[in-house]
Amino acid sequence: MRLLSLAILLLACAAATLAGPQWLNPLQLDEVGRGILVELRLPRVLFAALIGAMLGLAGSVYQLTLKNPLADSFTTGAASSSALGAVLAIALGVPGHWVALCAFATGLGGLGLVYRLSQTRGRINPITMILAGVVMNIVASAIISFSKYYFEDSLNAIVYWLMGGIFLVSWDRLLLCAVLLTGVYLFLSRRAQALNLLSLDEASAQSLGVNVKRLRSWAFVFSTLMVAVAVSFSGIIGFVGLIVPHVARSLFGSDMKLNLFYSALMGSGLLVASDALSRTVIPGGAELPVGIITAILGGGFFFYLLQTRREALWHG
Repeated sequence: MRLLSLAILLLACAAATLAGPQWLNPLQLDEVGRGILVELRLPRVLFAALIGAMLGLAGSVYQLTLKNPLADSFTTGAASSSALGAVLAIALGVPGHWVALCAFATGLGGLGLVYRLSQTRGRINPITMILAGVVMNIVASAIISFSKYYFEDSLNAIVYWLMGGIFLVSWDRLLLCAVLLTGVYLFLSRRAQALNLLSLDEASAQSLGVNVKRLRSWAFVFSTLMVAVAVSFSGIIGFVGLIVPHVARSLFGSDMKLNLFYSALMGSGLLVASDALSRTVIPGGAELPVGIITAILGGGFFFYLLQTRREALWHG
Protein backbone atom coordinates (compact mmCIF):
# COMPACT_ATOMS: atom_id res chain seq x y z
CA MET A 1 0.00 0.00 0.00
CA ARG A 2 2.85 2.39 0.81
CA LEU A 3 4.58 1.61 -2.46
CA LEU A 4 1.34 2.18 -4.34
CA SER A 5 0.83 5.51 -2.58
CA LEU A 6 4.37 6.59 -3.41
CA ALA A 7 3.84 5.60 -7.04
CA ILE A 8 0.65 7.68 -7.21
CA LEU A 9 2.51 10.67 -5.73
CA LEU A 10 5.31 10.30 -8.27
CA LEU A 11 2.77 10.19 -11.11
CA ALA A 12 1.09 13.31 -9.71
CA CYS A 13 4.45 15.08 -9.56
CA ALA A 14 5.24 14.05 -13.13
CA ALA A 15 1.88 15.36 -14.34
CA ALA A 16 2.34 18.61 -12.39
CA THR A 17 5.66 19.31 -14.14
CA LEU A 18 3.80 19.36 -17.46
CA ALA A 19 1.01 21.68 -16.27
CA GLY A 20 1.17 25.44 -16.49
CA PRO A 21 0.43 28.44 -18.71
CA GLN A 22 2.28 26.52 -21.41
CA TRP A 23 1.46 22.82 -21.27
CA LEU A 24 4.40 20.62 -22.16
CA ASN A 25 4.27 17.50 -24.28
CA PRO A 26 6.96 15.12 -22.99
CA LEU A 27 7.17 13.46 -26.40
CA GLN A 28 7.75 16.71 -28.28
CA LEU A 29 10.10 18.83 -26.18
CA ASP A 30 12.31 21.36 -27.92
CA GLU A 31 15.24 23.11 -26.24
CA VAL A 32 13.01 25.80 -24.73
CA GLY A 33 10.56 23.22 -23.41
CA ARG A 34 13.36 21.19 -21.83
CA GLY A 35 14.67 24.35 -20.18
CA ILE A 36 11.24 25.14 -18.73
CA LEU A 37 10.82 21.56 -17.54
CA VAL A 38 14.22 21.12 -15.89
CA GLU A 39 14.99 24.62 -14.64
CA LEU A 40 11.52 25.86 -13.64
CA ARG A 41 8.85 23.19 -13.36
CA LEU A 42 10.81 20.31 -11.78
CA PRO A 43 12.38 22.31 -8.90
CA ARG A 44 9.02 23.96 -8.20
CA VAL A 45 7.12 20.67 -8.07
CA LEU A 46 9.76 19.10 -5.83
CA PHE A 47 9.64 22.16 -3.57
CA ALA A 48 5.84 21.98 -3.35
CA ALA A 49 6.07 18.27 -2.50
CA LEU A 50 8.56 18.90 0.32
CA ILE A 51 6.70 21.89 1.77
CA GLY A 52 3.40 19.98 1.70
CA ALA A 53 4.97 16.97 3.39
CA MET A 54 6.47 19.16 6.12
CA LEU A 55 3.15 20.88 6.83
CA GLY A 56 1.22 17.60 6.82
CA LEU A 57 3.70 15.90 9.13
CA ALA A 58 3.77 18.87 11.51
CA GLY A 59 -0.03 18.95 11.66
CA SER A 60 -0.18 15.27 12.57
CA VAL A 61 2.25 15.77 15.44
CA TYR A 62 0.51 18.91 16.71
CA GLN A 63 -2.85 17.18 16.85
CA LEU A 64 -1.41 14.21 18.73
CA THR A 65 0.85 15.99 21.21
CA LEU A 66 -1.73 18.68 22.03
CA LYS A 67 -4.65 16.19 21.95
CA ASN A 68 -6.62 18.68 19.92
CA PRO A 69 -8.06 17.76 16.48
CA LEU A 70 -8.01 21.45 15.49
CA ALA A 71 -4.35 21.99 16.32
CA ASP A 72 -2.02 23.01 13.51
CA SER A 73 0.66 25.58 12.80
CA PHE A 74 -1.84 28.42 13.09
CA THR A 75 -3.42 27.51 16.42
CA THR A 76 0.05 27.10 17.96
CA GLY A 77 1.23 30.47 16.65
CA ALA A 78 4.13 29.00 14.66
CA ALA A 79 2.89 30.18 11.26
CA SER A 80 1.89 33.68 12.35
CA SER A 81 5.16 34.38 14.16
CA SER A 82 7.12 33.24 11.10
CA ALA A 83 4.95 35.40 8.85
CA LEU A 84 5.61 38.40 11.09
CA GLY A 85 9.33 38.33 10.40
CA ALA A 86 8.85 38.05 6.65
CA VAL A 87 6.30 40.88 6.55
CA LEU A 88 8.57 43.22 8.53
CA ALA A 89 11.49 42.33 6.27
CA ILE A 90 9.46 43.06 3.13
CA ALA A 91 8.13 46.32 4.60
CA LEU A 92 11.61 47.53 5.55
CA GLY A 93 13.03 46.70 2.13
CA VAL A 94 15.30 43.86 3.24
CA PRO A 95 16.85 42.04 0.24
CA GLY A 96 14.80 39.06 -0.95
CA HIS A 97 17.17 36.31 0.14
CA TRP A 98 17.09 37.62 3.73
CA VAL A 99 13.30 37.55 3.99
CA ALA A 100 13.26 33.81 4.63
CA LEU A 101 15.94 34.15 7.30
CA CYS A 102 13.93 36.85 9.10
CA ALA A 103 10.81 34.66 8.99
CA PHE A 104 12.77 31.73 10.32
CA ALA A 105 14.21 33.80 13.18
CA THR A 106 10.85 35.16 14.32
CA GLY A 107 9.29 31.71 13.94
CA LEU A 108 11.81 30.27 16.37
CA GLY A 109 11.35 33.29 18.63
CA GLY A 110 7.59 32.73 18.65
CA LEU A 111 8.22 29.05 19.37
CA GLY A 112 10.37 29.94 22.36
CA LEU A 113 7.79 32.33 23.79
CA VAL A 114 4.83 29.96 23.33
CA TYR A 115 6.87 27.07 24.67
CA ARG A 116 7.86 29.01 27.79
CA LEU A 117 4.37 30.31 28.46
CA SER A 118 2.89 26.82 28.11
CA GLN A 119 5.10 25.26 30.78
CA THR A 120 3.63 24.59 34.19
CA ARG A 121 6.07 23.20 36.75
CA GLY A 122 8.36 22.03 34.01
CA ARG A 123 5.61 20.33 31.99
CA ILE A 124 3.93 21.49 28.79
CA ASN A 125 0.23 22.13 29.29
CA PRO A 126 -1.54 21.51 25.93
CA ILE A 127 -4.44 23.85 26.73
CA THR A 128 -2.10 26.65 27.79
CA MET A 129 -0.09 26.13 24.62
CA ILE A 130 -3.19 26.56 22.44
CA LEU A 131 -4.10 29.72 24.36
CA ALA A 132 -0.54 31.04 24.03
CA GLY A 133 -0.64 30.26 20.32
CA VAL A 134 -3.92 32.15 19.94
CA VAL A 135 -2.42 35.17 21.71
CA MET A 136 0.64 34.95 19.46
CA ASN A 137 -1.67 34.94 16.42
CA ILE A 138 -3.49 38.03 17.67
CA VAL A 139 -0.31 39.98 18.39
CA ALA A 140 1.37 38.96 15.13
CA SER A 141 -1.77 39.76 13.11
CA ALA A 142 -1.98 43.20 14.72
CA ILE A 143 1.64 44.02 13.84
CA ILE A 144 1.16 42.68 10.31
CA SER A 145 -1.96 44.82 9.89
CA PHE A 146 -0.02 47.86 11.10
CA SER A 147 2.75 47.10 8.60
CA LYS A 148 0.25 46.89 5.75
CA TYR A 149 -1.28 50.20 6.83
CA TYR A 150 1.97 52.09 7.47
CA PHE A 151 4.19 50.74 4.67
CA GLU A 152 1.87 51.37 1.73
CA ASP A 153 4.65 51.03 -0.84
CA SER A 154 5.16 47.40 0.16
CA LEU A 155 1.48 46.55 0.51
CA ASN A 156 1.19 44.48 -2.69
CA ALA A 157 4.30 42.44 -1.91
CA ILE A 158 3.14 41.82 1.68
CA VAL A 159 -0.36 40.75 0.67
CA TYR A 160 0.94 38.44 -2.08
CA TRP A 161 3.40 36.79 0.31
CA LEU A 162 0.72 36.32 2.97
CA MET A 163 -1.48 34.51 0.45
CA GLY A 164 1.23 31.87 0.08
CA GLY A 165 2.96 30.50 -2.97
CA ILE A 166 5.79 28.34 -4.25
CA PHE A 167 8.24 31.06 -5.20
CA LEU A 168 11.95 31.79 -4.87
CA VAL A 169 12.79 28.14 -5.44
CA SER A 170 16.45 27.16 -5.33
CA TRP A 171 18.34 23.91 -5.05
CA ASP A 172 19.92 24.84 -1.72
CA ARG A 173 16.45 25.43 -0.24
CA LEU A 174 15.30 22.14 -1.69
CA LEU A 175 18.23 20.39 -0.04
CA LEU A 176 17.57 22.05 3.32
CA CYS A 177 13.90 21.04 3.26
CA ALA A 178 14.72 17.48 2.19
CA VAL A 179 17.31 17.02 4.96
CA LEU A 180 15.03 18.53 7.62
CA LEU A 181 11.99 16.49 6.55
CA THR A 182 13.96 13.24 6.41
CA GLY A 183 15.57 13.82 9.80
CA VAL A 184 12.33 14.72 11.58
CA TYR A 185 10.40 11.88 9.95
CA LEU A 186 13.01 9.29 10.97
CA PHE A 187 13.12 10.66 14.51
CA LEU A 188 9.33 10.51 14.88
CA SER A 189 8.76 7.19 13.11
CA ARG A 190 11.26 5.46 15.39
CA ARG A 191 9.19 6.70 18.31
CA ALA A 192 5.80 5.88 16.80
CA GLN A 193 4.91 3.40 19.54
CA ALA A 194 5.70 5.96 22.23
CA LEU A 195 3.62 8.53 20.35
CA ASN A 196 0.72 6.07 20.33
CA LEU A 197 1.02 5.81 24.11
CA LEU A 198 1.15 9.60 24.31
CA SER A 199 -2.41 9.68 22.98
CA LEU A 200 -3.42 8.20 26.34
CA ASP A 201 -3.42 10.31 29.45
CA GLU A 202 0.00 11.37 30.74
CA ALA A 203 -0.09 9.14 33.81
CA SER A 204 -0.77 6.01 31.74
CA ALA A 205 1.93 6.84 29.19
CA GLN A 206 4.42 7.59 31.98
CA SER A 207 3.63 4.30 33.72
CA LEU A 208 4.33 2.45 30.46
CA GLY A 209 7.83 3.88 30.27
CA VAL A 210 7.32 6.97 28.09
CA ASN A 211 9.18 10.12 29.09
CA VAL A 212 6.18 12.31 28.29
CA LYS A 213 7.84 15.66 28.91
CA ARG A 214 10.87 14.95 26.73
CA LEU A 215 8.96 13.27 23.89
CA ARG A 216 6.31 15.97 23.69
CA SER A 217 8.93 18.72 23.85
CA TRP A 218 11.08 17.27 21.07
CA ALA A 219 8.06 16.50 18.88
CA PHE A 220 6.77 20.02 19.29
CA VAL A 221 10.15 21.65 18.67
CA PHE A 222 10.83 19.65 15.50
CA SER A 223 7.33 20.24 14.16
CA THR A 224 7.58 23.98 14.70
CA LEU A 225 11.02 23.99 13.10
CA MET A 226 9.49 22.46 9.94
CA VAL A 227 6.68 25.01 9.97
CA ALA A 228 9.09 27.91 10.41
CA VAL A 229 11.18 26.76 7.46
CA ALA A 230 8.10 26.11 5.29
CA VAL A 231 6.52 29.49 6.05
CA SER A 232 9.79 31.34 5.59
CA PHE A 233 10.13 29.89 2.09
CA SER A 234 6.54 29.79 0.86
CA GLY A 235 4.44 32.22 2.88
CA ILE A 236 1.17 31.31 4.56
CA ILE A 237 -0.30 28.10 3.12
CA GLY A 238 -3.22 27.12 5.27
CA PHE A 239 -5.28 24.00 5.95
CA VAL A 240 -2.68 21.46 4.79
CA GLY A 241 -1.60 20.64 8.33
CA LEU A 242 -5.18 20.69 9.59
CA ILE A 243 -7.03 18.58 7.04
CA VAL A 244 -4.45 16.01 5.90
CA PRO A 245 -3.97 14.27 9.30
CA HIS A 246 -7.75 13.84 9.60
CA VAL A 247 -7.92 12.20 6.18
CA ALA A 248 -4.96 9.94 7.01
CA ARG A 249 -6.58 8.90 10.29
CA SER A 250 -9.91 8.23 8.62
CA LEU A 251 -8.39 6.04 5.90
CA PHE A 252 -5.58 4.26 7.72
CA GLY A 253 -6.39 4.43 11.43
CA SER A 254 -4.76 6.16 14.37
CA ASP A 255 -1.47 4.22 14.49
CA MET A 256 1.13 6.99 14.40
CA LYS A 257 3.57 4.99 12.26
CA LEU A 258 0.96 5.00 9.50
CA ASN A 259 -0.38 8.45 10.29
CA LEU A 260 3.04 10.07 10.09
CA PHE A 261 3.75 8.46 6.73
CA TYR A 262 0.41 9.18 5.11
CA SER A 263 0.12 12.69 6.55
CA ALA A 264 3.43 13.59 4.94
CA LEU A 265 2.50 11.82 1.71
CA MET A 266 -0.97 13.35 1.42
CA GLY A 267 0.30 16.79 2.37
CA SER A 268 2.82 16.50 -0.41
CA GLY A 269 0.20 15.39 -2.94
CA LEU A 270 -2.26 18.10 -1.89
CA LEU A 271 0.23 20.91 -2.31
CA VAL A 272 1.59 19.58 -5.61
CA ALA A 273 -1.95 19.38 -7.02
CA SER A 274 -2.88 22.80 -5.62
CA ASP A 275 0.23 24.40 -7.09
CA ALA A 276 -0.45 22.86 -10.50
CA LEU A 277 -4.02 24.17 -10.32
CA SER A 278 -2.82 27.64 -9.34
CA ARG A 279 -0.73 27.77 -12.53
CA THR A 280 -3.55 26.73 -14.83
CA VAL A 281 -6.84 27.98 -13.37
CA ILE A 282 -6.51 31.54 -14.75
CA PRO A 283 -6.20 31.84 -18.54
CA GLY A 284 -3.49 34.00 -20.03
CA GLY A 285 -0.58 32.99 -17.83
CA ALA A 286 -1.65 34.70 -14.58
CA GLU A 287 -0.91 32.72 -11.43
CA LEU A 288 -3.20 32.36 -8.44
CA PRO A 289 -1.48 32.19 -5.03
CA VAL A 290 -1.53 28.58 -3.94
CA GLY A 291 -2.68 29.51 -0.43
CA ILE A 292 -6.06 30.47 -1.91
CA ILE A 293 -6.40 27.05 -3.53
CA THR A 294 -5.55 25.14 -0.34
CA ALA A 295 -7.91 27.32 1.72
CA ILE A 296 -10.82 26.63 -0.65
CA LEU A 297 -10.13 22.90 -0.92
CA GLY A 298 -9.27 22.43 2.73
CA GLY A 299 -12.09 24.56 4.08
CA GLY A 300 -14.70 22.82 1.95
CA PHE A 301 -13.44 19.38 2.90
CA PHE A 302 -13.33 20.27 6.57
CA PHE A 303 -16.97 21.36 6.44
CA TYR A 304 -17.70 17.98 4.86
CA LEU A 305 -15.93 16.18 7.70
CA LEU A 306 -17.77 18.19 10.32
CA GLN A 307 -21.11 17.40 8.67
CA THR A 308 -20.58 13.68 8.09
CA ARG A 309 -18.31 12.49 10.90
CA ARG A 310 -18.64 14.84 13.88
CA GLU A 311 -18.03 12.67 16.96
CA ALA A 312 -15.88 10.25 14.95
CA LEU A 313 -13.69 13.06 13.64
CA TRP A 314 -10.80 12.35 15.97
CA HIS A 315 -10.81 8.59 16.28
CA GLY A 316 -11.63 7.81 12.65
